Amino acid sequence: MSRVVIVGAGFGGLGCAHTLANAVAKDAARSVVLVDAKDWFTIGGTWAYAWCGRVETSQTTWPLKDAAPRLPGVDLRLNTTVLSVDIEKRTVTLSDAPGSPMPYDALVLSPGIVGDASGIPGLGECVDMYAHDHLERQRSDIQRIAEEARRVVAEEKKARASGADDASPLAIPAEKRRTLAVTVAAVPYKCPVAPFEAAFVADAFFRDAGVREAVRIVVTAPVPWPLPDPARAIFEAYLAEKDVEFVPSVEIQEVTRDSESNFTVTFHDGSVVKNASAVWAVYPQTAPGFVKDAGLANAAGFVPADIGTNRVATDAARKAPGSVFCVGDCAALKAGGNKPHPKAGEFAWQMGEMVAHAIAK
Repeated sequence: MSRVVIVGAGFGGLGCAHTLANAVAKDAARSVVLVDAKDWFTIGGTWAYAWCGRVETSQTTWPLKDAAPRLPGVDLRLNTTVLSVDIEKRTVTLSDAPGSPMPYDALVLSPGIVGDASGIPGLGECVDMYAHDHLERQRSDIQRIAEEARRVVAEEKKARASGADDASPLAIPAEKRRTLAVTVAAVPYKCPVAPFEAAFVADAFFRDAGVREAVRIVVTAPVPWPLPDPARAIFEAYLAEKDVEFVPSVEIQEVTRDSESNFTVTFHDGSVVKNASAVWAVYPQTAPGFVKDAGLANAAGFVPADIGTNRVATDAARKAPGSVFCVGDCAALKAGGNKPHPKAGEFAWQMGEMVAHAIAK
């Protein structure tokens, strides 16, 4: 194997590059190029700890250059985007050398996904939960909601001070409660548990602030249940315990921003979430544009690949060299019962390792 080009230095790409550099025969891949549009790595599961104030945002990213010592012989091309992929010519054109397409013998696609709000009116006004640069918006939202809820609690306590038993639970009228809406616009999406995690961390934040009774938290999804079935009973128990509403089988029709901090979410079945102080959305997700332009994505915007090998479906008739693989979030993989394979970092890393060994054969 002469040259392996890996696009994306997330879990999948790093898993592949690390395995090629350290665990397989060194002459199997004489040239490994790892490309990423950023120069930093992040784990989405850390973001909630930043927007709730437990850690600084800077603690959710790590410089990719620090991985270089663990990737001997790998050519790291950071802050470099892929302009195009030519499957027939077996070349990748990069932004740092647009006039010199790079040939490859094996191409490993691990670019992750991009959120696309364009198909739903008003969705782009909402927080994209899977965009790191929206993290500070979430921090601002949750702090503002807590402050608004404090005023509501103070007003209710003052109103009942003259007659009611101050030891009794404070009942906030529904119309005065602030609402945080966490809404899934489309499936599949990466890390299916993330919207629920966000709701649970927000619940803890508002409880710590002493205002939970003045905040409604609601999670919506366009399917009956977006997580693997075995997890349903566990999560439903947590939802009930934390007083987080779950509304299934509702597809967003539009989002209206009535003011700076007031949204209305309308669903196709006619139901509505009104007066939401903030909407945190899972935008419809898709593979990056260069992947679709290369003709590798299906109608849903993901790359069909074999679950046993991660070889891209359109490449099935090809034999190495010239192999194309897809790992991680942008891959469309079917698990048992023809169900979509969950999208998570641990799975992506293992896919990357497996592909590295396949390339080395």
